[in-house]
Amino acid sequence: MIDYQEARRIAVMLAAVGETTRMLILHRLAESPRNVGELAELIGIPMVNMSHHLGVMRQAGLLEDQKDGRKVVYRFRPEIYTPGGDAPDVVGTLQLGCYRLSIVKSEDSGKAKGKAGKKGE
Repeated sequence: MIDYQEARRIAVMLAAVGETTRMLILHRLAESPRNVGELAELIGIPMVNMSHHLGVMRQAGLLEDQKDGRKVVYRFRPEIYTPGGDAPDVVGTLQLGCYRLSIVKSEDSGKAKGKAGKKGE
């Protein structure tokens, strides 16, 4: 059983990923760390919009950022993201408190897609 504060922290993280553009960002960051410009180009949105989405995910505790010259590179926080997984189709897993969000490869397109499951499933 989780307490209210932990449930609230998890809800903030889930809300941060529960938006279409941010789901796309998850898949790209599962491939490798990327800067704002790369992500904006890959997803097809203006950099200012990408910065907003990354800020929401960073504030929720999902991402960390690091300056690389004039660019800012974003990656998952290592304590919540594990690359790879138990199955060969798993790209990586986000540990959101007592829940896991596994990112798996799509069989038909080669792109990643998310699959949520409660811890222990």
